This record gives sequence, structure tokens and C-alpha cells, in this order.
Amino acid sequence: MKLNAVNYTSPSHNVNSNTEYNRSSSKRKPSFGNLGVGLASFIENNGFLGEFLTIDTVGMMAPRTIQGYTRNREDLGHLNYKAGREEMVRELLSGPAFFYVPLMVLTLAGVLRGKSAKVEKKVLDVFKNVMKNEKTQVDLKNAAATKESFIKTVITDAFKDYKKETGIIEQISDLMNRNVTEKLSLKDKFANLFKNKSDKKTTPAMLRKEAEELVTKLNKANGRLLDNAGAVELSVVDKSGNVVREQFGIVNLFKDMSNYLDDFTAKAQKAANAKDIDTETFIDKFHKKAKELRNLTNILAVSALSAFLVVIPKIYQTGKSFPGKDGLTTGEAPAANNEQQAQSPADEATEKEGV
Repeated sequence: MKLNAVNYTSPSHNVNSNTEYNRSSSKRKPSFGNLGVGLASFIENNGFLGEFLTIDTVGMMAPRTIQGYTRNREDLGHLNYKAGREEMVRELLSGPAFFYVPLMVLTLAGVLRGKSAKVEKKVLDVFKNVMKNEKTQVDLKNAAATKESFIKTVITDAFKDYKKETGIIEQISDLMNRNVTEKLSLKDKFANLFKNKSDKKTTPAMLRKEAEELVTKLNKANGRLLDNAGAVELSVVDKSGNVVREQFGIVNLFKDMSNYLDDFTAKAQKAANAKDIDTETFIDKFHKKAKELRNLTNILAVSALSAFLVVIPKIYQTGKSFPGKDGLTTGEAPAANNEQQAQSPADEATEKEGV
């Protein structure tokens, strides 16, 4: 018995048939249009959080809220505002609020006080260690030079003992530089929502995904971090003053690095322009304030979520009855009830005698 090798290559086509196929396939478009493609791409490119919020909001919250507003609309003569409001609040409280409220607090803190509010304290400690590294050339007046030097130090620290596939390290370094320098305009971000992945302008999510693939490949080639191949190890000084190695997922590291360097360089330029300040002093002050802001942001996020869960239900619980019951009964039932209530005592006595 002879076993033939399985051929995994796609069937070959001659030039003419392949050209004709490409022409016909290029004309085909999804029946649901660019909006559906954009929504699917958004879910795919934004991880678990984006997937959960999008599916829950578009697939559950929105349809149920619309259904509540249109419930018994013909009987009421207008939208069922109470039912719609009740559905919307219930859907918010059932899941998305636990993500939306903390995200809103972090976003506001980032806008008002600086993007470093979004960075965890452990990561801030690592970045402080990088900034104070003798190899990092920090120029308070030159943001581009500071970012470039910072990334070189991170790359050197993360991959100093790697021997195989070292060419990948240069690619990761390039992605890190693009991650902190390339910024999409609001117009481009909106346009990307309605484009296929191949037509999108490069987004931070794309850079992070590519970096994760490269780091995974590099770790596997060198037999490193096989239980968490999408991570890198960086040096950090612990509370005892000892230098230890900590693992950080490259995706989150890219996000934190972009937020941190944007905030650090912006405040460094303001400090340098306002007065002469020692670089090391500025680094210490910046990180002290950044950690204090992170602590405050955590407290505000928990407090805001707790207040939301306590206060919001009170808004629609304005009466003893179910808030969305308007229109659930037809107009005939109240009329019948009115006839019974209008029955005189004499009629009641007559009915009893008849019984």
C-alpha cells in the first residue's frame, strides 16, 4: 500500500483563467457594504475589550433599547419612553458599565492631567529605570531624540542575550519607533472604520499585532519565555534596591510606551522652556506625580463605578409600578373596569337577590 503526500498548495490556474478570476472577484463586494466590513475589522483589531463592548452594545443593548421604545407605540400614540429608558439602563448595568465608566475616568484623566495616568505603577517603575539609565540620552528640549534613545535602551535591555534571528530585533525596534511617532488624525481614524484591513492606514493596533508576532517568533527561536512568548523581560529596581527582571506583554507595553513618552516629552519641553532644571530632578518629579496621579485615578474609577451602580437605578425607579408597563394593556380593559366601578349599590343588591 502506497501513501501519497498531501499537497497543501492551491490548485494552479493558467494565466487567462486566473486573470479572469481576479477581474470577477475584484468586482464582488459584501452584501452588507463597507459599514459591516468596518465593524468586523474594528472588532478584530481591538482585542477582547473592543470585541465585548462592540458586540454587547450593537448586538444586545441597541436592539433591546429600540424594542423598548417602540413597545405598544400604537396604543400609546407615541414612543414608550419609560420602557425604552428601562431597557437601556438595565443593559448598561448588566455589563458595559463595568468597562465604560473606568475607561471614561482614565480618558478624562489622560486629557486633563496627562497620558501617563493610563500607565500602571509597575510599568512606570520600569520606564523610570530606563530614563535614568546611563545609556539613555534624555534631552528635555528634544522630544524626538529622547524617544529614540529611550527605545534603544529598551531594545538593548530586552534582547541583550538573544543569539538567533537577531534581524527580527531591528524590525521590532522600527515598530517601537513608529508606535511613538506616527499619529493618526481624527479624520483618518474615522475613515478606517469603514475600510477593509488592506485599505486602512496603519493604526497602533496593527503595529502592536505585528510586534507581537515578531516577538513570539524571536522568543521561540531562542527558547525564551515559551510560556508567554508574546512578552519581553525588562529590568526594574524593586523596593529593596535590587535589579530584577519582569515580564511585560508587548501589546500593552506598546500602549504604555506611547502614552508615557507623549506625556513625558510634552512636560519636559514645558519645564525646560520655563526655567533651567536638572534632568535627573525632572525625571524624579515626573514619576512621583505620575504615580500619585495613577493612584488617584484608580480611586476615582472605583468611586465613579460605585456611584453609577447606586444612583442610576434610582433615576428610572420613580414610582411603585414597573416603569415600562405603559401600553402593555389595551384601551378596552380600563373601560370595562370603569363600568364595574360605576355600578350603583342598588344594582349590586339586585344582583345579589338574583343569586
